[in-house]
Amino acid sequence: MNEIDLMGLTAEVEYIPIDKEKVPYTFSIKLGDRTYTMTVKYNGEGGFFTMDLSIMATGEVLCYGDPIRYGRPMFCAIEDGRYPIPVIIPYSLAGNVNEVTYENLGSTVQLYLHERKEG
Repeated sequence: MNEIDLMGLTAEVEYIPIDKEKVPYTFSIKLGDRTYTMTVKYNGEGGFFTMDLSIMATGEVLCYGDPIRYGRPMFCAIEDGRYPIPVIIPYSLAGNVNEVTYENLGSTVQLYLHERKEG
C-alpha cells in the first residue's frame, strides 16, 4: 500500500477515490515522494471520463485529457521518471464490469494503485 496525502488528509489506501458528483474538479495527491495535481472531467457527449496530470510544485503538465478506460494503466502513452511511482489502473474488484461509466466510477470501479515493476 502507498501513503497518499489527499487534500491534507493522510491515509493508507489502495486506490485514488473519485467523487463524480464534484466533476469537473481538481485535487492534489502525494504518490511516492512527489505531489501531483489531478483534474477529473466528464465528456457527456462521448460518455467518458478524462484526467489531467501535473506536478504540483512546478505546475508542469505531464498529461492532458487521458481517457479513464477500464483495465488500462493511466498515463501510459508517454511515461518517464516524472510520472507517479505506482501504476494507476481503473477496475472493479466485483469482476462483473468491463468498462468505466458515470454510474460505476467511484463506486464499483476505482483507480487502483499497483507497484511499478522494474525493467
